[in-house]
Amino acid sequence: MSATAESPSARTPLTRRAPWRWGGVAMAVGLAAALAFDAWYGRHLEMEARVAVQRAMGPTAAALRTAVAHRVAQLNGLHSFVESQPSRARLDATFQTFAGGVASSTQGVRTLQLVEDGVIVATWPLAGNERALGYNLLRDSRPEVPDGVRRAMATDSIVITGPIALVQGGEGLLVRRRLTPRPGFPDLVAVILDVPSIVLEAGIPNAASGLHLEVRDRAGHWFGGDTLSADATPESIRIPVPDGDWTLRGAPVAGWAAYSAPQRLAARAAGAAVVIALALLGALFGLRQARMQDAITSRTARLGVALRAGRMGTWELDVLADRMTFDENGAAIVGRPLAEVDGPLEKFFHMIHPEDAAFVARVFLEILKSDRPEYTLEHRVLLPDGSERWVLVIGEIERGSQGQAVRAHGIISDASDRRAIEARARHMERVETIGTMAGGVAHDFNNLLTAMTSFVELARDGLGSPEPNSSLAMVRDDLEEALKVSSRAKGLTAQLLAFSRGAASEPRAADLGTTLHEMEPLLRRLLGQRITLDVQVAAGTPGVWIDPSQFTQVVLNLVVNARDAIQGRGDIAIRLRRIQSSEDRPARAPTGEWVLLQVRDSGRGMSPEVMQRVFEPYFTTKEESRGTGLGLAVVMGVVRAAGGHALVESEVGRGTAFWIFLPALDAQGRRVSPPAGTPTRTA
Repeated sequence: MSATAESPSARTPLTRRAPWRWGGVAMAVGLAAALAFDAWYGRHLEMEARVAVQRAMGPTAAALRTAVAHRVAQLNGLHSFVESQPSRARLDATFQTFAGGVASSTQGVRTLQLVEDGVIVATWPLAGNERALGYNLLRDSRPEVPDGVRRAMATDSIVITGPIALVQGGEGLLVRRRLTPRPGFPDLVAVILDVPSIVLEAGIPNAASGLHLEVRDRAGHWFGGDTLSADATPESIRIPVPDGDWTLRGAPVAGWAAYSAPQRLAARAAGAAVVIALALLGALFGLRQARMQDAITSRTARLGVALRAGRMGTWELDVLADRMTFDENGAAIVGRPLAEVDGPLEKFFHMIHPEDAAFVARVFLEILKSDRPEYTLEHRVLLPDGSERWVLVIGEIERGSQGQAVRAHGIISDASDRRAIEARARHMERVETIGTMAGGVAHDFNNLLTAMTSFVELARDGLGSPEPNSSLAMVRDDLEEALKVSSRAKGLTAQLLAFSRGAASEPRAADLGTTLHEMEPLLRRLLGQRITLDVQVAAGTPGVWIDPSQFTQVVLNLVVNARDAIQGRGDIAIRLRRIQSSEDRPARAPTGEWVLLQVRDSGRGMSPEVMQRVFEPYFTTKEESRGTGLGLAVVMGVVRAAGGHALVESEVGRGTAFWIFLPALDAQGRRVSPPAGTPTRTA
């Protein structure tokens, strides 16, 4: 027998002992593994719980950011409005109207103010806030108020004071921004925001959701949601706001351990099974692998959500195989399913706008031949419905050992909104420049007309009373006609001045029927030959207390809006009449006696979603090069300043009707149906 051979008698004890030995070793290893796994899994579950809480807090954090940004935008709108005013007199004349229009589009805007050297010089609403005029903020007894004013006067950025208790009651934010220094102008604009409205709009869930959420300001003071205890160890999300950050904090109502208790109990049961039955080790290993795969899948899904939220997708190009692939987000950006976009590079080039295809192809080939590792391209793609979309393509080139391009990959994103915002900003600048130029030309032309009219009147008066049918009588008749033409030309310049907003507000008892008839020639020239205009003024329509130039602006804005809604030929009807409680009117119309201006068109109409926002400042559905989003906001501001109401009725494909209700005046110049809280104005 060789030295390495074993007899059956020698092997038997080892065979009998081996299961116990390896069983003991396996149990010891299993117990150690189970204990280590339990400790690791407890930390893992807490991490997952914190990730889940962070994810659950995300929509609330986004809603808070949106709510604050929406309200800060009103301050920026007020800032731009004041900066654009040509004179202090013009600013004083239009501040209340513009401020009312801005505040009406946002919940929680308590007050809009103009401040000069720390002193409040104008405030909206004026009613109930008269005592605020002349108030010196630098001497306010609350230390954070003068500190905020001084910081705002020393920086070009937005400064936020608060949340603090407001003199008007409640809790609010004081948001300020410095103006460009101009002699005689305010140096600050300020907006007072209602903090509870911001918290309410963010929709912070209560404890019934399983989470405690609270909001703290940059100083760590609580001002919304549940109050968390010091030992809650909450998760936090930073809420960027101008002049500092807020913090949204959240923790499970039952605590972190209880939040993940069911999962941990299941893991311990699995660990006990591993220790008792070694055969389950393989199954547990498979379970662990599956959980790891789930984590990878979950992360991949979150990445997909993030890409969709950012309107981005991924792509990859195998240069050697000439095959380009997209993910679902990338395919959605070019408006096609995956099956239609994956394939040769040439297929993608067929989706590019014909005017951009040659440029993109030339640049892309140059990049592949160069040694550039990265590149960025912006161009248009054609969607299946024939519309176009701007996309931003960012790529990275992988090269072989000889420097040749072998693969390219990157992201593709929708750039249409950004380009639309840039175009709208450029358009608003052009509109403002044209309005200023039109006002200047109208002023100069009006001066020339005044001089010409004076000379014609002198020539007419110099002729005296010539004999009928004489040559001098004919000359006098010609001079009279020249004066009539000059008078009509003055009316045109007045309308141009009103359109350019160059005239101060001067409300008075006005005959809107006369004003509307005087505007009719201008409106017909504005509409051209393709649109039929029908203007009807009912007999006996009473007067209205309003600035006629502002009424002219209201009509112009409504007619231009109606014109732009009509594609091809159509018609616009303008009706002016007295309306009483017994007559037919929209369901939301005010009761009582009013003067009704109705502008109805046969255009494409509006959806319910658009109608809800139609009077918001800077909201528009027009193309990039048309419309500033201010026309209907100005209409609402003028109507409310006159104590009236504005309603809109529309249906897609059935046209639109605007109803403007203005308080009627009686024979003594008093309002027949003044709005609640508005004093009766008399002529």
